[in-house]
Amino acid sequence: MPAAQSAARDKNSSPPALFENIWDAATLYNNPENPAVQSFSLVGRYHGQYWSVDADQGKADGWDNRRIIFGFQTALYEDFLFEVQIHANESLSPVYRGLYVGFIKWAPKDIDYSASLGRLDYVYTGMERTTSSKKISTIERGLLVNQLMPGEVFGLYGTGKIGAHTVQAGLFTGATKGEFGDFHSGLASTLGVEHALPLFFDQGELHLDFLYNDSDREDTSFKPYRNVVSLWHQGRLGPFSMGIDITGGSQGLDGQSNVWGLTLLPGYKIAHNALIDGDALQMVLRYQYAKSKESNGLLLPSRYEQEVATGAGDRYQALYLGINYFLNDDKFKIMAGAEHARMKDAPGDGGNYQGWTYLAGIRLYF
Repeated sequence: MPAAQSAARDKNSSPPALFENIWDAATLYNNPENPAVQSFSLVGRYHGQYWSVDADQGKADGWDNRRIIFGFQTALYEDFLFEVQIHANESLSPVYRGLYVGFIKWAPKDIDYSASLGRLDYVYTGMERTTSSKKISTIERGLLVNQLMPGEVFGLYGTGKIGAHTVQAGLFTGATKGEFGDFHSGLASTLGVEHALPLFFDQGELHLDFLYNDSDREDTSFKPYRNVVSLWHQGRLGPFSMGIDITGGSQGLDGQSNVWGLTLLPGYKIAHNALIDGDALQMVLRYQYAKSKESNGLLLPSRYEQEVATGAGDRYQALYLGINYFLNDDKFKIMAGAEHARMKDAPGDGGNYQGWTYLAGIRLYF
């Protein structure tokens, strides 16, 4: 850290300076002049939340240690980043619950391109899945993204600039055995393109993402759909942001119906420096509509509506209203929200649902 910047922080005893000093402590080594190891940092996140479901089908509530993840990353030989993070058990006895990510990334400074190899968090398709859980503006992602998109995958992913476009592509094993890939269960691939398109915003990007899954159904890392396509736009105008996503999945591998959905995600920063210097307050609204071609093609979210109902339906709508209080940007924030959801079940075989889900939690990462 530059000496002048450090001196300025010492004069300013505001909470943001305190937060920044705490987060800086996670960097245990930093020497850009070292040709072999430029830095070594601890990384991780904690997401804890209270949830309550009040539906026609019943009531339930509880506390969920949603994510306890930690590890390290190190910058090597100027162009490489090596990172390992693990899932931790809630009781921390034993600590290790499984590997979250473990990869090496090549990002040369002289070209606008990067490539990653290893176990990766799949943040490559669609508006909500592309946003890391560290930075999502709703406490949970929506129904359709969780039904269609994978979690962690093993493979090779690259992204780079081609003219005015940003292009991404990936090739992954279809299944995981233990911590790494199983190359006997087929492959999956992703391809996407981003184009700067502000529309009526100050800034904006239009995305088209495609996921193809050629794996079989044995211990697969991917959801049981051959094809997933997502067309989405993210725009920003001052304190206002707006996301629009249309996503569909087809050719279900286990007889799943084709599904598609629309998500609208506006947000507005309503205040800065509300309680302390550097904080921010954001209001978020999300509308979801999902439809399946055949009956019983949609499943209620496992968090947390399936705590009181487990049926399947063919049409789902949900409206979420939330408020986020940022103390150190997304690195430390408090979130609260309420969502009303309704599932229609045309055959009437147990999939109808109507109820409220209330959520409140803390999110931090370093």
